[in-house]
Amino acid sequence: MRKLILALLLLGLAAPEVRAQQEFANLEIPLRRAEDLVSVADGDGNVCLYFFQGGKLYFNLINPSGQLVAAQEIPYRWNQQPQILGTRVTETEFIFYSRFMNGNKDFVRPFAVNRYSGAFRSMPDAPIKKDRGETFVGSFADAGHFYMIFTDKKDNLHLYRELDETYYEKKSFSTADMPRTRRRGERQNELIFVHPDLERTVFAGHHRSKIYTQGDKIHLVFDGFYLRGQGKKTTTEILTLDWPSGQTTYRTLPALDLKSEPHFNSFLHQDKLFRVQLQKDQFNLTAFDFSTLQPIKEYNYTGDQEIAIKSTPVHQRGASTLFSSGNNVIEKTSKVMRNLSSGMPAITVDAFGDSTLQLTIGSYQPPSTRSSPDPTRLVRTPDRYIQTSRGLFLMPGRWVPAYTLPYSHSMFPYNNYYYDPYFNRQGMPTGPGISTYFRTVLDSETLDKAASDSTATTVQDKIEAYEEELKQTPDFKTLYRYGTDKLHYGYFDRRTKTFKILEFTQK
Repeated sequence: MRKLILALLLLGLAAPEVRAQQEFANLEIPLRRAEDLVSVADGDGNVCLYFFQGGKLYFNLINPSGQLVAAQEIPYRWNQQPQILGTRVTETEFIFYSRFMNGNKDFVRPFAVNRYSGAFRSMPDAPIKKDRGETFVGSFADAGHFYMIFTDKKDNLHLYRELDETYYEKKSFSTADMPRTRRRGERQNELIFVHPDLERTVFAGHHRSKIYTQGDKIHLVFDGFYLRGQGKKTTTEILTLDWPSGQTTYRTLPALDLKSEPHFNSFLHQDKLFRVQLQKDQFNLTAFDFSTLQPIKEYNYTGDQEIAIKSTPVHQRGASTLFSSGNNVIEKTSKVMRNLSSGMPAITVDAFGDSTLQLTIGSYQPPSTRSSPDPTRLVRTPDRYIQTSRGLFLMPGRWVPAYTLPYSHSMFPYNNYYYDPYFNRQGMPTGPGISTYFRTVLDSETLDKAASDSTATTVQDKIEAYEEELKQTPDFKTLYRYGTDKLHYGYFDRRTKTFKILEFTQK
């Protein structure tokens, strides 16, 4: 009894920290499938929610005070669901870009919603004048432009950028200076666009191919791909596309000679490239000047050394067992590096209005598959979307061997096969996965560990604590900036068919 009273007392003391948020908006929407929901936000705090259902486009506009400004149901004259490739914010509108294909011809079919009144505007189709042999890779939108990426048999990149509402300018970039990987097109399989509002988790950071934009320059950063003729040596590759000149620049960090699979990953933040290397007996974090690729700060820890730059304990989420809730804290020093290196290495970097950088470092480990692929039957994975708060990045599906559905999990008797979106010829596993990570807070100028008063609970920690309180994992969630020190966290509650937005503060 004493233990129960003590536990309740401690829970009551911790509650103010966990509930350090306030409700911003609560909106009922008649949505059946949460994966159809797309959200986009602007810097003023206006939020537009969109989904397609029953042959109609649904739009809801929320103002910076959290009030519903407009709700529209727009009959869509084409029966096929729009394939949203990205969204962008202009001075007056939220623009949703969708792709339309007619035979071998590609079109961009955008529509827009006024940021203040909620008025809907249908925009004309814009043809993409691609050449024969060009294959669609993906698309993304930054603050200034919407891009579509195509490639050809020689792995050259062909980018189409929106010049105006009816015309897309094309630039072709040669990749002759970039060595070929051992499997064709391997670098493009994991491409994601790093949006300023991308969720700073190890799941988002474990991808080895990332796109960054800085003005008219597009940086593609690739980590840990084995190259032809270079044995076990691998490194971080940087391919910069200069839009005005149409030229490419290929650079690399010093090569690493590894005996096993690559255990490193990188993340670009402003003018610094951070690379983390995780092995069971070694931890290395190096910051490079992105213009010169010279190292400017390095942290090394080996064996059973305490990782002194940690600002939080090492968390492990998703490793649920009979006696585990799925959210553990790894305290023993000898187990920290071994657990951090058990999956695909990941790093993300974030900054708010203060003078610090918040790094999330760890690994993402998908669970092992329980069945073997059937090589005689192929299924096509769906086009996979990487969610950001201002739109979706499309990763095209591909043909993979089907998996036989185990009898104990056969809830759908007519579907005896299922597909694995992460499957490749090396048999990588799939599923929700295990995230093992810690966060560190560094001074943005010196990159030293910040003072103790700067290591308070971060916004991401508060959000994760709130998610643990939810009885059911949200089907859809989104994050976007609000002001200088706030994040808005929106999620769809499937039970009540309600979209809820909460405001979290950094302080």
